[in-house]
Formats: sequence, C-alpha cells, structure tokens
Amino acid sequence: METSTRTTIKLTDRVMGMQASPTLQMLSRAQELIARGVDVIDFAPGEPDFPTPSLVSEAGKRAIDEGHTKYTAASGSLQLRNAIAGFYNRRYPVELKQQNIIAGTGGKQELFNLVLALVDSGDEVIIPSPYWVSFPDQVLFAGGTPVFARADPAHGFRPTAVAIERMMNERTRGVILNSPCNPTGAVIERAELDQIVRACSDRGLFLIFDETYEFFVYGGHKHVSAIEWFREFPETVIVVNSLSKTFSMTGWRLGYAIGHPRIISAVGRIQSHSTSNPCSISQEAAIAALTGSGDEVQRMFEAYEQRRGWLVPALNGIPGFRCDEPDGAFYVFPDVSALYGRGDIVDSASLATYLLDKAAVAVVPGGAFGEDDFVRISYATSMENLHEGVRRIRQAVDELLAV
Repeated sequence: METSTRTTIKLTDRVMGMQASPTLQMLSRAQELIARGVDVIDFAPGEPDFPTPSLVSEAGKRAIDEGHTKYTAASGSLQLRNAIAGFYNRRYPVELKQQNIIAGTGGKQELFNLVLALVDSGDEVIIPSPYWVSFPDQVLFAGGTPVFARADPAHGFRPTAVAIERMMNERTRGVILNSPCNPTGAVIERAELDQIVRACSDRGLFLIFDETYEFFVYGGHKHVSAIEWFREFPETVIVVNSLSKTFSMTGWRLGYAIGHPRIISAVGRIQSHSTSNPCSISQEAAIAALTGSGDEVQRMFEAYEQRRGWLVPALNGIPGFRCDEPDGAFYVFPDVSALYGRGDIVDSASLATYLLDKAAVAVVPGGAFGEDDFVRISYATSMENLHEGVRRIRQAVDELLAV
C-alpha cells in the first residue's frame, strides 16, 4: 500500500500579516444568514442602495453594442483620462493633463499601487485614526509601518496638522488622508489641510488624499480637496477618487489617481503587470458619468441628508448609544462603550456579533477602524430599513440591559 506525502503549504509573511477586510467579512456573514432565510437588516456595507444612473448604464450598454470590449492602454483610455482631467479642471484652478492621471479597477487599486510605488521597507506612513480598514494593510504589504495619528472624538474626529506633525520623524515617508472619512464622516478643515500639505512638502513627504465621498457633505460643512494645492506642490499632492460612491457604480470597479507624471508613470508600470487596463466597458460608462449633469448625484445627496437627519437622534434614543452628527459620507460612528461589561459584550466585535445573532442587524465593529469603543452603521439603505433596524437594535439592547 502506497503512502502519500503531504506537502506543507507555505504562504509568504506579507500575506500572513494581512487581515481580511472586516467590512467584507461582516457582509459575508450577513449574506450567509440571508441565504438561510434570516431577514437581516444590513448596515455594514459601504455601498449606495441607489441604482447606477440610467445615463451611465446606457453608456455601458452602448459600449458593448459598439464593440468597446477590447484592451485599452493599461492606465485607461485617453478619452477617460481626459474626462477625469476635465472633471477637475472645471471645478478647480488646475490644468491637469492625461499624463497626470491613471484609471484603475477601483480607487482601492490605485491606493494600493501608490503605496507599492512610494513606500519601501522600513518607511513609516502616517494615517489619521479612525481610518479606512485597508490603509494599514496596504502599507504593511509594501513593507512599511503604519503610524496612527488619533483624531479627537470630541471634535468630530477631524484630522489636525498638530496630531499628524507630532508623528513625523526621519523614517516618515508620507501621509494618507481620507476626507470625508470612512468610518467617521469627518471632513478636514481648510486651514488644517493647508498646514499638512506644507509640512509634507517641507520634509519631502507625499500626501495621498482620498476623496471618495467628496459630494456627500452636510450641515454647512464644505469639502476641501487637496487638488487645490497641486499646482504649488505637484511633487507632494496625490489625489485618489472613485466612481463607486458618487455614481453608485460599485460593481463597475472604476477609480483613479491624480499626481505628478513621474508618480503616475510608476503606478502605471505596476498596473501593467497586475491587472492591465480597467474594464473597457466601465471606462465608457465612467466618461458618461463624469460629463453628465449630476442630477442623480444630487438626488442621492438629498436622500442621504434626510436619512442622516433621522438616524442620529434615533440612535441617541437607544440606551448606551452616543452618536454625533457626521460631517459627510454615509456612515454614523456611535460610541457604544457604555454597553461593554453587559452579558458577553466586551468590545465592538462582540457587540456586533450580538446584534447580528440577536437582532439580525449587521454593523461593523469599530475596532476594524482603530476605535474599539465605536461601531460603524451605514445609512446607504432605505428609510424603511433604517426604521426597522433601529427598532431591532433598541429591542436587543433593552434585553441586554434587562439581564
């Protein structure tokens, strides 16, 4: 009888040190329950509940009919890059050209490629905390070390130059900023961004500025884009954006980066050996989105604003929840630490598990974003779901407190 020799599977240190996206993990668990027939209210995903605008969808269908189904340039078609340049040139005092722009398979890919192009082993990258879940793992994958500059919850978690500059040293390579922020909705103030850009330029650092949620800003707050400093500091400022949230095109996978041609060229070399071009059909749809009227984006904004206005006081009516009004995006980030120590609840992960098991409501643990006293709740869902989800959370919390 022959015996088989089993080969041990050995994975690299870089992938063993990488965590799966907690938001996608929660989404997967919620979908498993849904597949078993459980009526789950899903507040976890950062995905608009609106359909892709008809103008954009029609452009995608037309692209197929007209045969736009072949390879394009790895960095995106000239037409798309010119459309992105025009999208910014019309709104800001910049004169971007196609060599300043690369389009890829979502903003996440461009962030990842930028870090690979700019961060060496041993480099430190400063990230305000709370942070989007992928930022630290992207830096770690490149061999760098993420360093967190904690934003003050008492001031809406808005990033400050003082907190970021305090973390700078001889190993610092750059800063990654996200405004409006996922998960907090915080919007950076102009004076703070100005100081951060200048501090990075003075020290020869890069500033990657992720403005994926730029059009969803509420309550009199104003989005400030780092692109406003690009003409003065082209070697420093890099802007990343995505069509996923603004135009409800999550599944189309189309994002882009704007920067100095040398940086964009380096990112393009990485992309040419990984994915090559983003989907040609999505590129045609993106051109339509970027050159369209924006009416459907405005309707999404108005719906989010209404939901935010209802959700914040509703959550504050639940014992143990303390929720501030977010400046932007479509998330709230309530402090739930008053519930810790009740039953088996010891942290944000155990509370999220309790709410999913007890109330069939999915939220994302704040620990995934670097703030374990909080959970993230997305209001990119219907008012009906918000009403029912909050009702279920309140009932589950009441039962928890009654024990």
